[in-house]
Amino acid sequence: MHTLDLTGTWQLHWFDGQRGDSLERLLAADHDSCPPLAAAVPGTVHEALLAGGLIEEPTLGLNSLRCRWVEENLWFYRRAFTATKPADGERAWLVFEGLDLAAVIYLNGREVGRHSNYFYPCRLEVTEVLRDGENDLLVQLDGGLIHAAHRPARDTANSFDHEITKRCWLRKPQFVFGWDWAPRLITVGIPGGARLETGRAAVNQVSVSAVLAEDLRQGRVTARAWVTAPRATPLALTVRIAELGLRVTAGFIATDGETCLDATLTVSAPELWWPAGHGAQRLYRVEVTVSDANAGLHTTEREVGFRHVRVNQDPHPRRGAWFVVEVNRRPIFIKGANLVPADLLPARVTPAKTRALVDLALAANFNCLRVWGGGVYESDEFYRCCDERGVLVWQEFVFACGKYPAGDDDFLQDVLREARHQVRRLAEHASLFMWCGNNEIEICDYEFPPFQRPPRHPDHGLFHLELPRLMREEDPARYYHPSSPLSPAGVAPNDWHSGDQHAWDIGFADMDFRKYRTMTCRFPNEGGYLGPTALPTMRACLSAGEERLHSRAWTHHENAVTYWHARRSTDRALEEWLGLRADELSVSDFTFWAGLLQGEALAVFIKNFRRRMFDSAGAVFWMYNDAWPSVRSWTIVDYYLRRTPSYHPVRRAFAPVIPVIVSEAETVAVYGVNDGAEWRGQLQYGLCALATGDYPLTRHLAVTLKANSATLLVQYSLAKWRQCGMDRHFPFATLEQDGVTVGEDRLLPQLFKDIDWPRPDIRVEHADGEARFTSDRFAWNVCLDLDGAEFPPDNFFDLLPGRTRVLRWPSDRPAPKILHTGNQLAQRHD
Repeated sequence: MHTLDLTGTWQLHWFDGQRGDSLERLLAADHDSCPPLAAAVPGTVHEALLAGGLIEEPTLGLNSLRCRWVEENLWFYRRAFTATKPADGERAWLVFEGLDLAAVIYLNGREVGRHSNYFYPCRLEVTEVLRDGENDLLVQLDGGLIHAAHRPARDTANSFDHEITKRCWLRKPQFVFGWDWAPRLITVGIPGGARLETGRAAVNQVSVSAVLAEDLRQGRVTARAWVTAPRATPLALTVRIAELGLRVTAGFIATDGETCLDATLTVSAPELWWPAGHGAQRLYRVEVTVSDANAGLHTTEREVGFRHVRVNQDPHPRRGAWFVVEVNRRPIFIKGANLVPADLLPARVTPAKTRALVDLALAANFNCLRVWGGGVYESDEFYRCCDERGVLVWQEFVFACGKYPAGDDDFLQDVLREARHQVRRLAEHASLFMWCGNNEIEICDYEFPPFQRPPRHPDHGLFHLELPRLMREEDPARYYHPSSPLSPAGVAPNDWHSGDQHAWDIGFADMDFRKYRTMTCRFPNEGGYLGPTALPTMRACLSAGEERLHSRAWTHHENAVTYWHARRSTDRALEEWLGLRADELSVSDFTFWAGLLQGEALAVFIKNFRRRMFDSAGAVFWMYNDAWPSVRSWTIVDYYLRRTPSYHPVRRAFAPVIPVIVSEAETVAVYGVNDGAEWRGQLQYGLCALATGDYPLTRHLAVTLKANSATLLVQYSLAKWRQCGMDRHFPFATLEQDGVTVGEDRLLPQLFKDIDWPRPDIRVEHADGEARFTSDRFAWNVCLDLDGAEFPPDNFFDLLPGRTRVLRWPSDRPAPKILHTGNQLAQRHD
């Protein structure tokens, strides 16, 4: 096999239907084309136009609106290359790892193939067309609007903008057509590699998987390769794990078309792979070689980990069914959020950005990321990072919030090719614990009127028949879930008592996040609360003269959920909770106050489900990261990888050991939540007086937290709180070990605007590599930074009266400066 790399700089031409270079002109032997642009492959048209100065960065200001013309054109990538015509018995293939989207490929003036799926490679045999010497390669591309123009719209769309774009017909990232958290920016280009392969045979794909027996004592590694070779060609597949001294070779005879080779190694007593926080991430390097009678055709190395995964959905003793992820026979409480593509132009997400996103998730005490079904199948780098760092991956096929035309056989066969390619591609990854058919299609069919007009459920068979059948063929050991949310034992898809749930009772119209405390979802897989991004990111969204709330640029970078109701729901939250009017806030003040609310809401969401483990077996919120700069987002990490104000409250809520205080049934209860081995320490709990900083009813207890459990530590009567004055005191709890506080909680039941906030005297000492914070009275949401930088190590934290909070703070750094506290709410109302 010989490979000629065709990446690099290509020529880029355009045609709008009237002007520019039409296909006929470009294919003519003698033509006077318009001056082309230089375009990088891999890359997108937007990137080429940006480099050429024809558009401005689409993530800034109103620039994405000014780029709309790009999606309405035909684009032509062209390059010449020198090749040698295949020898007798050899063949030649053009391979594009990614095409966006509707492509017609011409070699030396002849059409050699078409392709219209972003999610699997285009492989075309060109043996008869390839020339000795110089060859001319031309790729016509359309982002999808022209390709889908003849398709019916109302059969699939649930909003008028998607009737225009007909996105459900187009197999590419769905969010590029516009979502509440991203503008419409329909991509086009060649986002993957390109090459020419020549030889007697072609290795089309290699897939490796590792399976661990239920008793955890024996593993199997299976490699499969799909090869195109002349009929009756002897082929061999060799699998080797060098460090274990294991090797196996299996022989095959090629058949017509594509031949599947497979070989399996057995590994006795392998070291196990564990999710983060539960053990090491042991990976084994596997070498796979495909050869024919003459020589090796292809060698690749992969890494696998041995773990046994079960999604336990046994009947629950009280109601419904469990939904517990068990790894190596240990229940794992899932802590994480939803991952979306990290750029409006997914092709320009770098490996460094991918690694940074995974590392920031780990630093926030995540053990899981849900790869949401309206984005992409993530890069190889993403899954490698998750394997290495122990981040579990809930992976969805790319279908979201629509009615997909699976009754059209061409569409169905295309998406099955896509699914088969991706399942084979990702089978090696220990981190990937399950596949899910789609995002919110089942619940949309059930709840939302736009989905209830004919045709009803056009894609039901895809998710409940075709994809399960494909999974049984390709990756039978991995769990498949038809839709998210889906509650198999319930009447409705979002029933709280079985399956997974999208907990959107709060966050859209109702902004009272205290109601999270009563939710009993088995596995909340979405649920969120809007807030700001980091302050420099907020400012990057706003063009000159637009640096204010609700300006035109602000509105463009605003989350669309804000406009789903007569009054902006997220602005209303500021009024309801804080008594503040958004229109009267500066951008900086908005960032603090709205960030405070989001951090409070997400912490309540997380703690509620953690204290119910494993009746509730996860806390997965919407969403983790951004695709572009936003002024109001669901995220804790923004487009520029800055930490939003809610990052540290979420990090603390996900810490391995925390106390959680709840008030229910005329009692105040303190739970101890522990993700790890048995934990022993000290619990301090009681009431704190807001005005004086006194601690009435304070108690100290030696406590033991059972391993991997939530433990009810203490209860006391609500009457005791009433006697002290519920408006003047609040319950608190801390867990300490060896004199160090490992977690704390407090319960503020009122709306924050109704609290008589004290004015604390906060003292900060900076010495010996530490910053020590103390306060005479309760200090709420102490803010040291709004820029979202790597430093400080904590932010938006509380200070209990008389207790010292110690942060790592190098001596060569300036002493910490307190920018805000939530207590300043009292001054705003003076």
